Amino acid sequence: MIQCYYAHTMTSYNSTIEKQDIELLEQLGFEVINPNQEKYAIGCKNYADLHGWDKVMDYFCNIIRDDCDMVAFRSLPNGQILSGVAAEVAFALKIQIPVIELPCSLNTRFMAYPETKQYLIELGHYKTN
Repeated sequence: MIQCYYAHTMTSYNSTIEKQDIELLEQLGFEVINPNQEKYAIGCKNYADLHGWDKVMDYFCNIIRDDCDMVAFRSLPNGQILSGVAAEVAFALKIQIPVIELPCSLNTRFMAYPETKQYLIELGHYKTN
């Protein structure tokens, strides 16, 4: 089974969206590695005690490197990515494991056909030749 690290903000720990994301990833056939589990909280504290809190993201990157085949992440609703999640995603990209983004605010991002056409015109998509 493919092991998928689920990168998400600590703010969303134990939330409805965390539950929905994990259920979706499991339905897709992934074994989810969720940093919001007690064993990771304990491991993180032990790592920080040894190496300092400024190195704590190394603990999670080590989990990604040693235990995971891919990373799935959730950004903020506006599409930005907080530093902790960003560190995990950047590390996954660095070691060349697949990264997928869980969608945010899809309905607000949809463009109607007239908006799409105007956008493509302004982008230069339609050619005169």
